[in-house]
Amino acid sequence: MAVAVALSTVLAACGTSTTDTTGDGEAWTYDSEAWTYVDARGQQISLDKIPERIVATADTAPVLLEYGVVPVGIIGFSRLDESTLNAFDFSGIAHVSETDTDISAEKLLAVNPDLVIDIWSSYNGGNFGSIWGDDIARVEEVAPIAGVKITDGAQAALDSFSSLVQGIGGTDTSPVYAAKREELSALGDRVRELAAARTNISVAYVIPLESSLDYAVPGWTPLGSILETMGVEFAKLDSEDGFWASASWEEPGIFPADLVLIPPTWSDAPELDSPTFTRLPSVVSGQVASVELRTGYSLTGITEQMKRFADVYEKSGNVT
Repeated sequence: MAVAVALSTVLAACGTSTTDTTGDGEAWTYDSEAWTYVDARGQQISLDKIPERIVATADTAPVLLEYGVVPVGIIGFSRLDESTLNAFDFSGIAHVSETDTDISAEKLLAVNPDLVIDIWSSYNGGNFGSIWGDDIARVEEVAPIAGVKITDGAQAALDSFSSLVQGIGGTDTSPVYAAKREELSALGDRVRELAAARTNISVAYVIPLESSLDYAVPGWTPLGSILETMGVEFAKLDSEDGFWASASWEEPGIFPADLVLIPPTWSDAPELDSPTFTRLPSVVSGQVASVELRTGYSLTGITEQMKRFADVYEKSGNVT
């Protein structure tokens, strides 16, 4: 599977002009005098030159690094696990904040950014991934924020990232990106072959909250949307918002699944010891795995978690 579309690159010749669009409203334009980008919110960002000093959120920094763009600062925390994060070299990149709630205007000013990049979701009316509430205005006093839409499936998001990052000097021929694209293509072949032989196996991705067991609609998560296109069957959910469906701890299995995926950061939640959960057929059969579908949009993150998924999926059977 082609995991990203190589779009236009910036024309360096003086006086030339180029425009790139993802087909979803997001686009950048550059000529000898200006750089313009229309982000996922439909907001136009206009700069007098191609932005060079980029502050990325923890969800977007790995994507930039894969394309060979090194940000000057990082905001927020990453959903990638430690083994995946260790694949990236973050040395020399300032931490503008350690969480999503302690963004420091002083630290942001110190790195003097031209542009801030964050993911943007249509969930609950529209949200950035790491920059919230009053912090949005505080950050935009220093530099504009470009939001990359992530809720139309992984391929659309990967294309949007490709357009934006190549528009600021990144390239999909960088060694890291090229290697991960090849690895992901091979993994995709493996998963499609497995899915074709496992049409009676359903998969669910859950987060064990204190109040409920929340099932994610796979299509809005990066890895989930890719797995769906490869033929992996997911549990049928009754979701009002198109993102989540909740089950009570009295009846956590109302959406039956043969294989249950739990994000690594929640794999030791005490709620998973609930007698009603431990009696689910998938749990009794040992078909519970630590896999993160909200991988972010770096090929490194997607590849790491897809490999984990393929390994457990290959060993799973129908138990419902």
